[in-house]
Amino acid sequence: MLTFETTHEYYLGDADLHYCAEHDALLITKDYTDRVLINGVNKSTMLKFAAEFYKESLKNEINESDSQEQQADAVKSEV
Repeated sequence: MLTFETTHEYYLGDADLHYCAEHDALLITKDYTDRVLINGVNKSTMLKFAAEFYKESLKNEINESDSQEQQADAVKSEV
């Protein structure tokens, strides 16, 4: 647990995420040379994050699809 208020920001580019339930650890890495290891992340937290991320992605996909349909309808009505 961090005992002081702080922010650490790293840039790894197109990084890979790995989770180890046995160690409650999240590993963020780029080619295993540069990496960030976060311990104390339990499986239920990871599942909650993944579920919320997936729901948000679906919402965005639906909104983009609706927007494209509206644009197509607008183009048809102009013709």
